[in-house]
Amino acid sequence: MLSAIAMKVRLVRKLADCLDGIDVTGCEVGDWLDLAPADAILLVAEGWAAPEDSDADDGRRMPRSNELVRAS
Repeated sequence: MLSAIAMKVRLVRKLADCLDGIDVTGCEVGDWLDLAPADAILLVAEGWAAPEDSDADDGRRMPRSNELVRAS
């Protein structure tokens, strides 16, 4: 059951069915999730999700750690 206040985020990465203690079983990358604000903020902060008003659905994604370029 959802609480009275929910925040919509889009799942942008998924490596397990439980991300930071949040059950995302049955969810796939690209799915929209209605979560309690604290859970939504945590997933966004950890890079697992993007907020509803972001540009995450325009095809951009966060780079993986092995794709990061170090500044000289």
